Amino acid sequence: MLIVLLGGLLAFTAGQMLTAHDEVLAVARDVAVGSTISADDLTTASVPADPSLRPIAAEQLSQIVGLVAQVPLSRGGLLTRAQVGAGTGLGTGELLVALPLQDGQFPARGLAPGQPILIVPTPGQTALTTDNGSEAPTARSIDAIVAEVGQTNPTTQVTVVDVRLPAADGPTVARLASTGNLAVVLLPEGR
Repeated sequence: MLIVLLGGLLAFTAGQMLTAHDEVLAVARDVAVGSTISADDLTTASVPADPSLRPIAAEQLSQIVGLVAQVPLSRGGLLTRAQVGAGTGLGTGELLVALPLQDGQFPARGLAPGQPILIVPTPGQTALTTDNGSEAPTARSIDAIVAEVGQTNPTTQVTVVDVRLPAADGPTVARLASTGNLAVVLLPEGR
């Protein structure tokens, strides 16, 4: 009887060791590259212990909140140190520009991180003219990617949208943003 009991205890212990689980951080919702990670972006997952996996332990949550996503994070994925960092998440030759937008300057359905957009210069209240009275040529439209969308300010009704774009286009888009003479067009994926 004692041998059977010891055998059962040994089998139970071996089973527990084989099915040991670790509490790790997982992604609760999609996070765009360059976005600051919040506690709401993360959840915990219980995964079988595996030396080939290197997810971040759940107890390190407070150390991860406030870091920047260095790659796009997809809902349901396990979080690793290589995916987060203190840097901007911007690639070489890329800038981040804030666009203060009002209703009518971007699609009514809103924008989301990762969406491709086209920033289109608009003439504003009065069209620009040249010295001879003809209409000045408008600047070209510029491709960008939505990085982050802020909350609409209830007083000013302005929504700040951060966009990632080539460094060469940054000053042009910043000038447009400062005047408000722009519109944002949502592009199809893969354009």
